Amino acid sequence: MTGQTDYIDDDITDVILNGSKYERLRVRRHSIFDQPIPTKLAWQSALLLALALVAPITLAYPSAVAALFPGGDPLSSSPTVLMPGALVLLLELGTAVGHVAVAGAILRGESTLSERRMRQLLSAEEMASFYGFVGGALLLGITLGFFLLGFSGVETLQQYSTAGKQGPFDPSGTELSVATVSLLSFVASGVLFAVSRYLAVKLN
Repeated sequence: MTGQTDYIDDDITDVILNGSKYERLRVRRHSIFDQPIPTKLAWQSALLLALALVAPITLAYPSAVAALFPGGDPLSSSPTVLMPGALVLLLELGTAVGHVAVAGAILRGESTLSERRMRQLLSAEEMASFYGFVGGALLLGITLGFFLLGFSGVETLQQYSTAGKQGPFDPSGTELSVATVSLLSFVASGVLFAVSRYLAVKLN
């Protein structure tokens, strides 16, 4: 534990001594979202990769559970339970754009930015991080939780489809399919990871 704390302290000290003005302001804010932007983008990439698992999960369902999906085909269907996952995709992409925009502003003219402007950029970055990691992680947990519920059997799922209520695998009323959300999440995950590695070099 002491070794890990010393490592963190050394890392912060290195940033204060050798980092840019923006990085020095970042580590002094003592925020729970004070990680570098490339690190945050890499984490968002991991969240989207986890979301992409909805398609493999449905492919592993027993046939009786798969039959509960609209049309009996989980991949091409648009169940209600997919909607939080669609929000995760939009939320992570939106907040990633915010992170990249802040990084772009720093790369374009850090030397000319005032300290006030840098603090504004840090605030915008922290807001994006909050929505991306708190809101995104919560919605992702709900999505994967309900999809994994499919392995509990038909009897359990039918308890969530009582009379007059919509079940988790009932049609959502949209054209957004499980396969589409999974594929888009996988592609977006790869793009965000590539961007994170690029910015890690540029911001270094």
